Order: sequence, then structure tokens, then C-alpha cells
Amino acid sequence: MKMTGWLAGTLVAGCVVLGFRTAGGCLNSSKAPDEKLAARLQDLCEIARDNVETPERGVRALGNFFGKHTEDLLGELGATMQVIENISDDTKHDDRAHVARDRIQKPLRGCERDWNRFGEAVQRDPAASAMLEHAMTRISRTLEIIFKTTELDFRTLPAALEHRLLER
Repeated sequence: MKMTGWLAGTLVAGCVVLGFRTAGGCLNSSKAPDEKLAARLQDLCEIARDNVETPERGVRALGNFFGKHTEDLLGELGATMQVIENISDDTKHDDRAHVARDRIQKPLRGCERDWNRFGEAVQRDPAASAMLEHAMTRISRTLEIIFKTTELDFRTLPAALEHRLLER
């Protein structure tokens, strides 16, 4: 067997092993980063939707989600930008950026009503409201230190993300 055959075989075998051993292996690389990001945003929507009647549990679930997935969210956003910016043809670049925008906005727009209902439920629940206020104060301090801004409103977070990150 020629050297290229051995290399190709080794690469395929390595991807198969990694694909079975890790979530980030070669077999799972078929989804674009904006699709992965949209799926995570949909997960946030489901947390809000599922916890309108249990806002304190929902706030905890959101905290757990961000504790586990903030790096993923930011990485997928960065990877989306990288994919788009690596396209040299301006028309293809813009077309791909529009695809990413549509993919990311879909879950944000789709759960706006649920997110608002959940936000209102949190405001009515003193324990949930206090937990959220504490978390938002910490996040605001972090953002102010890093980015010199404190503009976050929990009730309109998806719309704010859409506005700040995805403006045309």
C-alpha cells in the first residue's frame, strides 16, 4: 500500500474513533457552527417555555445552562464569524452571512412570546427575581469591567442579542 493510502486510512480510522469517543469528533462536524448556536438558543427557549409556571426552577436551569455552555455559545458565534470571513468572494460571503443570520434569528424570534411570559413570571416570584437580580448584577459587573457596558435586560435578552449581534 502506498503512503497516501496509509495516511488516508489512518485519518479515517482516527475520525471514527474520535467520533465515537467525543462529542466533538470528526463524525459530528457536519453541523455548521451557526446551526449549533441556533440549537443552543432553542435550548434556552425551551427552558423559558418549560418554566413559566416554575420560575425559580427556570432561573436555576438558565444558570446551569450558562454555566455549562457559555464557552460553547461564544465559540460557536466565533466559529460562525470565522467561517463567513474566510469566504473571499463578497457575494458568497454575504450570502453565507444571511444564512447565519436567519438560522440564529429563527429561535430568537420563535420564542419571544415564551421568553416574555417567563420573564413576567420571574418578576412575580420574589425568590426567582432575587436569584436573577443577583446573577444579573454579577454579569453586569463583569461586562462593565470587560466591555464598559451594563446594558442587559433579562426580559428582552433575545431581542437585545438579535439587535446588538445581528443588525444589518
